[in-house]
Amino acid sequence: MPVAKPPSIEADAFKSAKWDELTSGRRFAEKDAPTLALLCQWHKIAAQAMDELDGFGGQTAYQNDVGDLKAFPQIGTLKTASAEIRQLNKQLGINDEAEPEVAHGGASVLSIVSGKRQERRARAAG
Repeated sequence: MPVAKPPSIEADAFKSAKWDELTSGRRFAEKDAPTLALLCQWHKIAAQAMDELDGFGGQTAYQNDVGDLKAFPQIGTLKTASAEIRQLNKQLGINDEAEPEVAHGGASVLSIVSGKRQERRARAAG
């Protein structure tokens, strides 16, 4: 039985969708619900900060009244959200690392490229 989605998560479309994504194919205990809710909140904060940064037309800094160049506060918010998401993922045992690309015969792209480099070095040396 999946962990019950809290009403505060259910009421927010973004957080509800993120909850569904995080819990799909994973098993969590009811005691994990507050941590999952917090993880959904940090994902929403990160998404909002990214949307705001995108709205600045690619700029990452602004000039204040004194003429100093300052980073937009959203960068700090995004940094904090990213750290919190990583920590909460770790706490919940969520491993969201990208799957390595698999090429022919079950070999990864990295192993094929590495093998070709070794072959070229061997040909050049011999």
